[in-house]
Amino acid sequence: MGFPLVAWWKKDTALNTYIFGLFLIGLPFTLFATYVVYQLQVVGFMIGADSDGLPCMTYCLVPFGSQKLDLNSVILYLNALGFGLGGVVAVFIAAYADFWKEKSTLVAIFVVCYGIVCIPVYWLRDTSIAAFNALMALYVVYAVISYILSVLFCIFIPHCMRTAVENEAINAPNSEQASNQETKTPHDMTTTLEDGASATKTSASRKYGFKMSIFGSFGTAVGGIIALIIVIILIKTLPDISAQSAGLLVTTIVGFITVLGAIVTYLGLPAVPAKPKDNWKAWWIELFTPLKDLSKRKNMAVLLLSYTIYVDTVFALNSVTGQLYYVQVLPDTLEFTLYSMVFTIFGAVTTLAFYLLQVWRPPFRLEYWLVIGYAIILIIPIWGCIGFVDNIDFGFKNRWEFYIQSLLFNVSNSIVNSVFRVLFSEMVPKGSEVEWFGLQVILSCATVRQPIQYPIKIQSNMSSWLTSVYLYRHG
Repeated sequence: MGFPLVAWWKKDTALNTYIFGLFLIGLPFTLFATYVVYQLQVVGFMIGADSDGLPCMTYCLVPFGSQKLDLNSVILYLNALGFGLGGVVAVFIAAYADFWKEKSTLVAIFVVCYGIVCIPVYWLRDTSIAAFNALMALYVVYAVISYILSVLFCIFIPHCMRTAVENEAINAPNSEQASNQETKTPHDMTTTLEDGASATKTSASRKYGFKMSIFGSFGTAVGGIIALIIVIILIKTLPDISAQSAGLLVTTIVGFITVLGAIVTYLGLPAVPAKPKDNWKAWWIELFTPLKDLSKRKNMAVLLLSYTIYVDTVFALNSVTGQLYYVQVLPDTLEFTLYSMVFTIFGAVTTLAFYLLQVWRPPFRLEYWLVIGYAIILIIPIWGCIGFVDNIDFGFKNRWEFYIQSLLFNVSNSIVNSVFRVLFSEMVPKGSEVEWFGLQVILSCATVRQPIQYPIKIQSNMSSWLTSVYLYRHG
């Protein structure tokens, strides 16, 4: 049984390793984002107090440095710190990594770091200030590594798209080329063949890139679903006290698995050509090269800017609605796990459905799909605006509403993320993959505005806060 599996794997080692790598990091990505954030809120409600010094109900002040801040604002501060530090690291990665040919080694190093961050969390399950501070620090490191890994895995898409075109040219039968030439007159032969070759290259490139983009996202979602199912089984089988920390336990175990799985990514990911050494200038000049190149490529700049605005919007809405769900619903560990799993299942289903639709009966070109995906996300803040009306029991005030918004999130994400990676990869110059995908993270980190600049006091009317945050970011 093992040999057929190996033979299947070797048919397209690059694609299979890429999907496996994203499946692998989907395990810690989902678990850490779910249970460390959940644990931060649980511990915060235990060690904090409301503005009157009473136990926390819906509004909770917790220690943060030398002051006390609202718990939800603290989590947004952590997101801001993750963005800031992630941007700094991305600047150096984008400037220098393209000159290093061992990019699979770089990916493996960050995958190992991803696993290491997850390992200590099970031992931070007590409700103390020390555990709270440690969880905050780990969350920031986790965020930074997540941003860098999102860059590093994307660089293999443009490389493999170019490889797919080259392989198709090699495998194309000479008779097919000859028949094409016989049907053309000398006058239009050259132009027609050039146009046909260009169309064929674009078709093969897009087809392969779309496949990588879709199944990479699908692999991440499947990894998250499997991890959450394991947590649910443990919650239902372990005693009540142990069940409450089941998510942290699985996160720690997954940390060890991720460290070991990094070996596969190191061995299987393709070698992406390095940028020629002749292009190297002074180390400090290379820090500004990405921005210089961005100013020269207007189409890439527009596409990158639109996607950056989208990513910032999704980040703000997702962060706020996730915290709003905890405050409005007050879920236990099992319900919070089920909610997270439903979100991840929606991601897997919508991603696969989009792939099947586009492969079998594509109603639109990828460029049109990108605009549609951008438009869908706007439904969520409009929905939240209804929460301003006090006498209407609608607008993120009911449990079911959060599941509808999670479906809308994932429909939009499945379309936009999959399409952007393909369209952007078509424009990325050979040898500059890290630079250009790194620019996306740099721009996001530079443009996202968090409460670290303008502190937001969150009151009990969380629906109004959701809307005000969105209007603040886009007003």
